[in-house]
Amino acid sequence: MRRLWQKYLALLDADLSAKVFDNLKNLLVCALLFAAGTEAIHGDQQILLGLWVSSFTGWGLILVSALLLLLNVSDTLHRLAKLPYHTALQVILCLLYLVLASRVVEIVWSFRAE
Repeated sequence: MRRLWQKYLALLDADLSAKVFDNLKNLLVCALLFAAGTEAIHGDQQILLGLWVSSFTGWGLILVSALLLLLNVSDTLHRLAKLPYHTALQVILCLLYLVLASRVVEIVWSFRAE
């Protein structure tokens, strides 16, 4: 038990908590951008003084959020590849990302619907 505690303290010294919170923050920002993009696609309002229709802006937001999410996930998977049992950690992280991102999008959609 003491050895596990020492490993945990070593991870904290290596800024584990900052990396985890930064990664989670990036995931939530990407999910919110995706939700905003999908909401803009369904709307018919004019954006930027009528220069762009909302569907064009919505697809742009979806593309940006997908690229940022891909960058975030690939960075995290690369960091996890250096750890023991990295395959299991990578699969768990991908599933967690998928569940969290889809849930955030659903929450944003439900707030917008009310």
